[in-house]
Amino acid sequence: MNAFDLTDLADIHNHLVPGVDDGARCPSESLRHLQALAAAGVTRLAVSPHLDARIVHEPGALDERLNRLETAFQELDRLCGERDDVPDLVFGQEILVPDPDTARKLFREPRVGYAGTRYALIEFGFDLGEDPLGVVRSTLESGRRAIIAHPERYRRNGGRVGLDEIRGWKEAGGLLQLNGGSVLGGYGDAIAELAWRLLDEGLIDLIGTDHHADARPVSPRDVGNALARRGLDRQARALLSENPRRVLEDRDTLPIAAAPPRPGA
Repeated sequence: MNAFDLTDLADIHNHLVPGVDDGARCPSESLRHLQALAAAGVTRLAVSPHLDARIVHEPGALDERLNRLETAFQELDRLCGERDDVPDLVFGQEILVPDPDTARKLFREPRVGYAGTRYALIEFGFDLGEDPLGVVRSTLESGRRAIIAHPERYRRNGGRVGLDEIRGWKEAGGLLQLNGGSVLGGYGDAIAELAWRLLDEGLIDLIGTDHHADARPVSPRDVGNALARRGLDRQARALLSENPRRVLEDRDTLPIAAAPPRPGA
């Protein structure tokens, strides 16, 4: 059985800023899960509390929400202080962007996205609207690098989103971020099947935990080991370590190889 190297992992999708969304509820809960992630090999972590971009159409609402998120993040960062048992923290958001016009207005705000980079983690809403491809294009035209959160979890007309539509987002220039819980079966068999297909074809660029503290913890150690058992240990290093770190350093990500043929496949 292949083994997964657990060192120097990075996570760019989680909900561990306390008291701002459906993730961690209090600082002690955040700290406990940050310590667990560090023990699982995560050395750098970008928080990504929910940001609903539709508020950009309401005067003053975006500033108010960003101020709240930044204040809560700074308090968490101070709590972590000089501790050596938690990852280094970076500020970011998971941004709901349902339409191209919202994307164009939102990305005029320089505080949106991962701090110090051009990258932004976007989601479309689980029931896809008319033009997610237009959202990707508008994000890129705004000078941002679009990372599409959990493509395997979206629905189209009541069913799972099709592989061809997801492939179109990537061909347009978006990066695809898979949820680690998807390959572990945390969202059901249909999502797990689609997640493995995306991985096997080399379409996924990054894996994030989408960790929701006590409500939905995810170990990158378990995710990496699951990939290694499928012969994807080399891809796992790029997906869980190298590419997330490149995002946080504002560097280009590496291409991911498709899975090698499996005996009997």
